[in-house]
Amino acid sequence: MKLGEGVKGVYISVDVDCLDLAFAPGVSHIEQGGLSFYDVQNILHNLQADVVAVDVVEFNPVDGMTAMVAAKLVRELTAKISKMKD
Repeated sequence: MKLGEGVKGVYISVDVDCLDLAFAPGVSHIEQGGLSFYDVQNILHNLQADVVAVDVVEFNPVDGMTAMVAAKLVRELTAKISKMKD
């Protein structure tokens, strides 16, 4: 069974704190050895379920690099929703 296969109405919440310090230094709780942006992107691309809602949390807008990563996550999540099958 593939990730989310046969599941309808998935809500995805991405906590930016899960990302490694190298990808998101502007978070409340730094996670050395955390996920890369590409790890999260790979999970999203392999998710087979229909995504109906998303959020991105624990983002600290002070840091520009983290802001860019959070914006890319929103883009990926929005694209996932727009590809949802009827």
